[in-house]
Amino acid sequence: MEPVSILIMQVYMPTLEYEDDEVEKLYDTIEEILEEDGKGDKNNIIVGEWNSTVGDEPYRDIVGSHGLGRGNHRGQMSIDFCERNGLIVTNTWFKKPRRRLYTWKEPGDWSQHHLDYILAKHQFRNIVKDVQTLPGADVESDHNLLVAKVRTRLKKIMIPEEQA
Repeated sequence: MEPVSILIMQVYMPTLEYEDDEVEKLYDTIEEILEEDGKGDKNNIIVGEWNSTVGDEPYRDIVGSHGLGRGNHRGQMSIDFCERNGLIVTNTWFKKPRRRLYTWKEPGDWSQHHLDYILAKHQFRNIVKDVQTLPGADVESDHNLLVAKVRTRLKKIMIPEEQA
């Protein structure tokens, strides 16, 4: 098996206070980066706060049945982005208790939302072995820490002594 390069991006999408055209501009910027740096057999992983809800309804091979809540307009924008770029929403493919799914809870409210996602290139979906939140993690945020476990094959690299 040949080594695979990985492009990792972290995003913070505009909140609902912003117009859709601002969100589309950011999607365009991400797509420019993918076009320039994420071509070929490179695994593209995009993590972050998407400020959207893709929901718990499966959609093609992009969204699994283990999301949280009902999808919204911005969630559909995220799904469309994934479809254009060959990505999947990894969080939605693993059955978890609700406390391991939600990524944000409005202060003083009991509503739990799924706003943060880890997207990965569809071609490499099988390396993602698990995704869940860690609601008790002390990360000084109103969001829960989102963690993915991936399968990797590391090759031992020998460095000549004169370079070490």
